[in-house]
Amino acid sequence: MARVLAFDTSATVTSVAVCDGSRVLAEDDSLSGERHAELLLPRVARCLAQAGLPLSDIDAFAVGIGPGSFTGVRVGVATAKGFGLSLHKPVCGVVSLTALAHAAADAGGSAWLAPLLDAFKGEVFGALYRVTSAGIALQVEPFHAAPGIALARLLAAAEGQRLTLFGAGFRRYVAEFGPLPAGTHVLDPGLDAPRARHVAHLAAQALAGGEVSELAQLAPLYLRASDARLPKVPLRL
Repeated sequence: MARVLAFDTSATVTSVAVCDGSRVLAEDDSLSGERHAELLLPRVARCLAQAGLPLSDIDAFAVGIGPGSFTGVRVGVATAKGFGLSLHKPVCGVVSLTALAHAAADAGGSAWLAPLLDAFKGEVFGALYRVTSAGIALQVEPFHAAPGIALARLLAAAEGQRLTLFGAGFRRYVAEFGPLPAGTHVLDPGLDAPRARHVAHLAAQALAGGEVSELAQLAPLYLRASDARLPKVPLRL
């Protein structure tokens, strides 16, 4: 069994978990707003202490790569890469929407899962997964769109099958999604943000299959360009 330290900072929760195989040794899913840079390392230290493990005893690191908060995802990915480089341990990146869908499958969602995270600026990040006997299978790659457009895309891909909608993006823009088709399943707020325990589980599966993220290639999944831009004319110092 691999001991995995996992975290996800894509939403308004700085989620951290220490897992040993399927066992969750310690976790912290507290709200943090945009304070991921301030709170991530203290929560990592607290979870390691609760698990009774030093950082050096961790076998692998797992991180949610987004999409989500640009700053939050950057903090998480940079921290995971730093741990991997300094300790020479494998790192596995997990799409945050996939971790959220994994949680919904455990919670008893329908066979068609549509996690939706807040993309800000009146948009959502979404994807579509189908529950199979082997786990969850990606049906629509992660994308960003206005709520109404996102819902139409998801419904078209599901071809009339009952959708399960959940995530902070759905809850924030519920009015903008408009009337939902009869039979649509909406999960409770407990599934608004990805949880590190699911990031760890998915990473452990990937690592068992020999899938390790190349640190040089591991990067946030932004889906769209940042609003931050360098000035066209260099500033004078």
